[in-house]
Order: sequence, then structure tokens, then C-alpha cells
Amino acid sequence: MNNKSFIYTSIIIASLAVTSCKKSFLDQAPYNANIVESQFYTTLDQCNTSTKVSYRYVDWDSWWQTQNWRFLSGEAASDNAWIGNTYQNTHASWDAVAHYTIDAGNDRVEGHWIMLYKSIGIWNSTIQGIQRSTIDASSKQQFIAELKFLRAWNYFDLVRNWGGVSIVTTILPPQTHVARSSVKEVYDLIINDLKECAAVLPRKSQYPAADKFRATKGAALTLLAKTYLYAEDWANAEATAKQVIDLGDYNLESSFGNLWSYTYKNGTESIFEIQNGSSQQPPLPANGYVIPMNSVADGGWGYISVTSDLQNAFMAEGDSVRLQWTINRHGLPVIGDPNNPKFDGKPYTGSGSGSSKSGRFSRKRYVPKSQRPANGLYALNDIILRFADVLLIHAEAAAMQNHTAEALSSLKRIRDRVGLTTDITLTGWNLTNAVRKERRLELALEGDRLYDLRRWKDQSGTPVINSVFGPNGSFVKYNTQVSTDYWEVNNKAEPQNKGYNFNPAVHGLWPIPNSEVVSSEGVVEQNPGYF
Repeated sequence: MNNKSFIYTSIIIASLAVTSCKKSFLDQAPYNANIVESQFYTTLDQCNTSTKVSYRYVDWDSWWQTQNWRFLSGEAASDNAWIGNTYQNTHASWDAVAHYTIDAGNDRVEGHWIMLYKSIGIWNSTIQGIQRSTIDASSKQQFIAELKFLRAWNYFDLVRNWGGVSIVTTILPPQTHVARSSVKEVYDLIINDLKECAAVLPRKSQYPAADKFRATKGAALTLLAKTYLYAEDWANAEATAKQVIDLGDYNLESSFGNLWSYTYKNGTESIFEIQNGSSQQPPLPANGYVIPMNSVADGGWGYISVTSDLQNAFMAEGDSVRLQWTINRHGLPVIGDPNNPKFDGKPYTGSGSGSSKSGRFSRKRYVPKSQRPANGLYALNDIILRFADVLLIHAEAAAMQNHTAEALSSLKRIRDRVGLTTDITLTGWNLTNAVRKERRLELALEGDRLYDLRRWKDQSGTPVINSVFGPNGSFVKYNTQVSTDYWEVNNKAEPQNKGYNFNPAVHGLWPIPNSEVVSSEGVVEQNPGYF
């Protein structure tokens, strides 16, 4: 069975494994698992193909399924970006996320919840099929480890969005409702699965070129280190990140801009990335989130428009390299694209609302004009985990334990690449805050910013996000009292007080979709403050 036919088979299985929206998204529809497994998991080739196809269900095949939430929540609900699109009035549910007026009926939060559990259902089904197959033990072990890595990624995304969630690791009978586990129990699942994966999976160097996209020992250890970081297990976060560093399989690209080349595929800094192609057909559908994140004037939809606050953070640091490769700015050349010497961000011009809140957009999701496919379908890969993140995990975890030399070493590697000096006298909270600042600059517009703000705490133990948002938040005060950015201040179509409605008693997590709470008859409980 070829890849194309198998992916369609997998979608059919997924529709059987996950119920319709009229039932709980965690229910599993009735089907004879033994029949499915006997037909689709009988040979090594079938098991291998079903595992390879499973990678598509991290991003699926369109912009709205999982990539949308990564940037809507991770960036537009942070101080890095606005919703940005001010020429349409059809995105109220997006605005509610970014401006903290969200309720439990929000279709964007519901959509992401559905897609994460749909993927988990597919991976659980595939794991079960491979477990019962008669292929050799070594191949079986590797395939299952790959699938558990993918499942761990989704549970990591679930726990950082909603806290404790329902844990489903098998195909369940229909009408089964699973209560939420604690945050610790979800972390324990992720950690145990990733330890198992790291012990089994090949290193990146052991895969043939055609399989470089597959989960590796380094990928499992990276996600494990990141999970420890979120769980505030500093010792294990530092030690696990150091394991990845010591593997020697990864390094920083010599130039920061190399990462954002349209042709960059599975390079030395890439630890895990989703493969995309200029096609509407599997196994390599196009990257769905290139067009939404570009300016309307340049063929995009005008979403996730970058804040002047983020631009100022780069400029305050004298960080011109990452500034240019992170933000396309109205009226300035696009770095790496000689055919776009004067980027049109379509900002406010003094009449009407304009098309963009700020006239700034992501360079990391931009494709040079000469490389844009005629069919409008972009083959830009989606980098999920990269080595710079490992160094920053290591630096942060070391700094939190006052392992000053170790933290400075990793921090310096990041800054050296972009020509910035490192203050080697930093210690204690000054060092921790320097690492946090570096994390914002290095990983801006990659989907982590909100989750960093949520998990970071100040010296008193208060979440950092509480001082950024809310009526007295630094970001809110900057926008409403300090900013002189003409485009942002004058374009009132998107309110300038973004973050004002943030409530620390509520918005540390997103709401469980109301449809899930209702369909589970209350077995799945809502997060506090949402209705």
C-alpha cells in the first residue's frame, strides 16, 4: 500500500476512532479493532507506512487545524503580536483570545481541543495495531516509540493550554467519558513515555536522508527537557538538555537567517520539523500558515501582526540580525528577498481603519517572491523543536539553580551567533532575567511566548504574566500611555488596550470547550472562571 492510499485509510480509521461532535471528543466510536488491525498492520511495510503517515497529524493539512492556535494563542495572546487584521470583522473568536474576553463557547479553542484529541485517537489506534502485529520486535519497538513521541507532543500542548486533561492512551468503548487527570499526572505520562522513546529511538545521524524527519533520541530528550522546564524540575531540565547538547547531533546554524530559508529542510539545528510540500495531496500537504501571517498587500491575510513592543525589545538590545529575520517592517527591505526592497505592511494611513494594526509581520513565515509556487501552496517546513531552544532550556534551568557558569555558557552560544556580547558577571535573578529576555528574542513568533509568560514566576513566586497584562500591566500601560507608534495608536479597529481584560484568577489557562463539558455530562470539569 503506498503512502497516498494509506493516509486516506488512516483518515477513515480516525473517523472511526474519534466520534462526531455530537458526542464527547474523547469517546471512541464502535468498530471492530481486530478487523482493522488484521487488514492494515500485517506487514513491516504497512506498519512502517502507517507510522510515517502519522507525522502529518501534528499539523494536519490546513491552516485552521493546529497551526492557527499555535500562533493565535502562543503569540497573538501575548505581547508579541496583535490579531492584526483590521479590514475584516469576521474574526470575533480570534479577538476574544488575544484580548482575553474568551468564553467556553469559543470555536478556536474548541477546534484546537478537537484536533489534538483526534490526533491522539489516530496514534493510539496505530500503536494498538502495531502492538498486535507480527513484525520483528525491534521495528515494532521503534514504530511505537515514534508514535508515543507524537502523542507526548500533543499532551504537552494540552497541559500547557488547559492544565490537567483527560488521559486517553487506548481505544475506548463508545460513550466512555474520562475525567481530567491532574497536571502532575499528565506530566508524568509525558515524562515516562519520552524516557521510553529516548531509550529506543535512533539518533538523527542513524536515519537515511529520506527519514530525517522522523522522531529521534534527540527529539525525545528535547521534548523531555522542555517538559521538565514547564514542570519546574530544574535539575532534570538542565541534565536532560545537557544530554542533547552532548549527543553532538545538533548545532546552531552558522547564520540565524539560514533557518528561515524557504529551502531549509532538517538542517543541523533542526531537531523535529514537519515536512511540507507544494501540493494539496498527501503525504506532503502545503504549509497552511504562510499566507495568514503575511501582509494583505503582499498576498496574505494580515493576521498575527507584530507589536512595536517586540520590535523595541530587539532595538533595545542592539539586535539587528534577529530583528530583520524576525520582523518584516512596512517601508523597509525584506532581508533575503531582493525582489521586495520596500515591504508593504498595509498599515493605518490616516483614513479608515487600514488593513493592519501595526504594519509588521513575521519574516520567519515569509517566502521570497521568486520562490513562491504558482499554485500558492507553500513547501515551507514547520520547525517544532530546534537546538537553540535546547541551549535556552539548559541556560534557564541552570540559572534557576545558580549554576552560573553553565547558564552563561549556553546563553553566550546563542548571543555569539548574532554578534551580541554577553555580560559574564551576571548572577542570580539578573542572569535568569537575561535568559528569559534572550528566549523572547530568539524564539519570537514561533508559538511559545504566551506559555513562557504563564510559567515564569518572579522572585515572589507570582506569575510574570500578571505584571504584563491586566489594567496595570506593563504591556497595557505601554500601549495606552507610552507608545507613540503611529500605526498602532491610530488604528482603533483593534483596541489599543490589548491585555486589559486579563484576569489572573482565570486566564492562566484556557477554557475547556463547553461542548466537551456538556457532552461528558460533567465528567470533564471546566476550568475556574469560565462559563
